Amino acid sequence: MVVWGKGLMQSDDDYLIESDLCDMLGLHGMSTDPKSKEAAREKLNGGILAQKFDKIVSPSFQPRTRHHQRSRVAIVLGIFAMRVGATIESRHMAALKVLRPWLPTMEQQLQLVTALDEYKNNGKQWVIGSKNRADTVASARTRGKRDFDLGDEFWFSGLGHSVDEKPTSEMASKMCLECGEKEGDLLRCGRCKMARYCNKTCQKNDWSTHKNVCYARDKVRYCRVPGASHEEMAKIRAM
Repeated sequence: MVVWGKGLMQSDDDYLIESDLCDMLGLHGMSTDPKSKEAAREKLNGGILAQKFDKIVSPSFQPRTRHHQRSRVAIVLGIFAMRVGATIESRHMAALKVLRPWLPTMEQQLQLVTALDEYKNNGKQWVIGSKNRADTVASARTRGKRDFDLGDEFWFSGLGHSVDEKPTSEMASKMCLECGEKEGDLLRCGRCKMARYCNKTCQKNDWSTHKNVCYARDKVRYCRVPGASHEEMAKIRAM
């Protein structure tokens, strides 16, 4: 299995899962062009997405490929549905939220948390922050030559964004990872610089999950985005 990044949809396994899901959903031969995505959205919104979500989150579900985890299949289905702008029922969004501890990297956890919080669920597609394999290789070859590309495996912050919103610059949680609070000055994990919490209690309560993906970083990862001022970028660098 080839893995080219730390994010979601950055391994052959994730794309195999997505291919299996397209077969389950009757979306054979789907491409990335707008008409194909629109057709996929209409089909998913016809009821089949909810049916397949119910099937996959059921304890009796067995993935087509034996080593694939049921939790991973559910997450890939959720991300796929967001990428085509399908409507995900609230109970299935809630089911995805509790799967964060099963993700093996901090980057993947932040991508899932951000998508679940900011996906508009109104037909607007979600733009995933992970580059595919070809784009990752191409970016590495032009490292330092583009204002808005760090030459790594992520687009901008890597968190992803709604197609009608600007991407963000900083790869760090936008809310308390324990309770979801966004207001006030959130505390930052001093080790990974990526996790944020509204207070020490929330940080302590989340430690059983966070400790599995927390690793030391010297600074926050940031990437310029179109339209960002030098003052905004300087503020991010100072964090």
